[in-house]
Amino acid sequence: MRPLIRRILTAHFLSLHLRAAWMIVLPGLLMSACSGMSTLTPIGEGPLGTVALERLTSRGATAKYSSPFTSFQATHPAALPAPLISRVLAGLSVSGVDRPGRTAGQEIYSLLSHEEAEFLAPLIVSAFAQAQPDQRVRFEVQDDGLRTQGSLYLHQKTLRLSLSHYRSTPAQGDARPPALRLTFNPTQALVQQDTPQSWMNIEPAQPRVAIAIDILGQLSAASPAPADKHIAATVEPPQAIPATGRSPLQQELQATKDLVVKQANELQRLKEELESVRRQLAEKENAPSKAKSKTIPRKPSPQP
Repeated sequence: MRPLIRRILTAHFLSLHLRAAWMIVLPGLLMSACSGMSTLTPIGEGPLGTVALERLTSRGATAKYSSPFTSFQATHPAALPAPLISRVLAGLSVSGVDRPGRTAGQEIYSLLSHEEAEFLAPLIVSAFAQAQPDQRVRFEVQDDGLRTQGSLYLHQKTLRLSLSHYRSTPAQGDARPPALRLTFNPTQALVQQDTPQSWMNIEPAQPRVAIAIDILGQLSAASPAPADKHIAATVEPPQAIPATGRSPLQQELQATKDLVVKQANELQRLKEELESVRRQLAEKENAPSKAKSKTIPRKPSPQP
């Protein structure tokens, strides 16, 4: 009887050990499998969002197409200048978005804030430099728990950008307002008649723009330099302009300039007078006192 009980207990303990070992090994196997199946390669992340590379080679057949679609084609890796990417991100805007206190569909908003564009630009430049021909760049920003996500890739001289999420909650899927429209400025750099690749027809309809980077580079080079924000300290009198042919607004502006110059000259004169008074007071304080007490001679006393 005892040998039978011993065999039963041994088998029970062995089963427990195997179960415990499997519980330890299983998470590692799952993590390894997930990492092996992942199509994302992280590039960088921060408090504002993330940038990663997404591989699009093997997507297989779909219900819409009986055979596998043509492979994704991109001109990667690509060395894109950071100012160009910053110009792209700053020029993106959306419309057809309902905002509190605004008329529906009548307002145009920047897709990204200035801080978000400054954060994403260097990471996207680095991603393009590392991307392979079967990868595209995916970016994501978080704002008060709302996610905005898109992707972009370069094919020859055309930079294509699509938007998969716009201010959606984590519980939502590819959530975007139905009337959302993605636009870009300057419009001269937009490719108006862009022929999408075949794989783009399989994805859900996403707002897209196609940008000619060579034209955008020419526009950026031709744009005037920003005005200097520093104000000259000295006020110079304006050049005399004939009064004839001036509009009332120009005359008023000229009168205001003359008044400013006059006040500046008076202020300078008062400063000079004040400095002169200060020098005089300092000289009086430092000069030795010249007043000396005079001794009165004593008369000789008369002798008897």
